[in-house]
Amino acid sequence: MFIKKAKNWVKDYEIAHIYPLNPTPAELAILLGEPKLSGGLNDECNLIPLCFTCHKLYDTDKTLEDYRALKKIKERLLGQDAQRRIQYEYQIESDIATIMDALMSEATTEVLDADYVAKEIDTKLVGEISNLTKQKIKNDVSSFYLFVRNQLAEIEKTVPGQGVLIAMQVKLFYTKQKGLNLTQQQIFQNTVGWISSKTPNGTEEAAAVVAAFFVQNCELFQ
Repeated sequence: MFIKKAKNWVKDYEIAHIYPLNPTPAELAILLGEPKLSGGLNDECNLIPLCFTCHKLYDTDKTLEDYRALKKIKERLLGQDAQRRIQYEYQIESDIATIMDALMSEATTEVLDADYVAKEIDTKLVGEISNLTKQKIKNDVSSFYLFVRNQLAEIEKTVPGQGVLIAMQVKLFYTKQKGLNLTQQQIFQNTVGWISSKTPNGTEEAAAVVAAFFVQNCELFQ
C-alpha cells in the first residue's frame, strides 16, 4: 500500500476504524446488535489500513455488508498474527529436521492396511475438515507411518527420551490450538506450518506427512 512519487515511496493508505469512532445515527441503526472486535474503538483490533478512496467511501456510505467484510478480514489478520506468535513460542526439538530430511531424500513406503488406517482416521477426524485433507492424511499415514516411526526410534536410540519429547511437544502445541476453538482443518494446517517453520530445509509437503503421523499416533486429535 505504498506508491512511488519521484524518488520516494509514500504510503497510499489511511488507518480506518472498522466500527466507527463517532457513529452517526444512521450508522448506529445499521450496526445495531453487530458485535465489535474490541470494546475500545481506538484499539488496534478495531483499526485497519484502507486506501484513501476506500476509506472515504467506507466513512461516508457504510453498509452492513462492508462492516462485516472488514471485520472478517481483520479477524483473519488477527488470527494469522496469533499463530505467528504461537509458532515462535512453542518449540520442537531440532531432531525433527532429521525426519524431514529423510522423508525428502530416502523415504520408502511400507504400506499399512488401508482399511485399518481409514477406520482409525475417521474416528478422529469428525470435525470441520475437508474430505481432501482427510484423504491426504490417510494416504500419508498408510504410506509413511512406519518410516516416520522408525526415524523416531533411531532418534530415541541416539538420545534416549528425545522421541518422546518430540511427541509431547506436538501434543502441547495441539492442546494450545484446541483451546483456541479452531476447526480440525485449521489445527492441522497450523500444525503443518509450525513443523515446517522449525526446520531449516523443511517443506510443507514433508511437514504434512509428519503431522499425519501424529494424527495416527494420537498426539493430534486423540
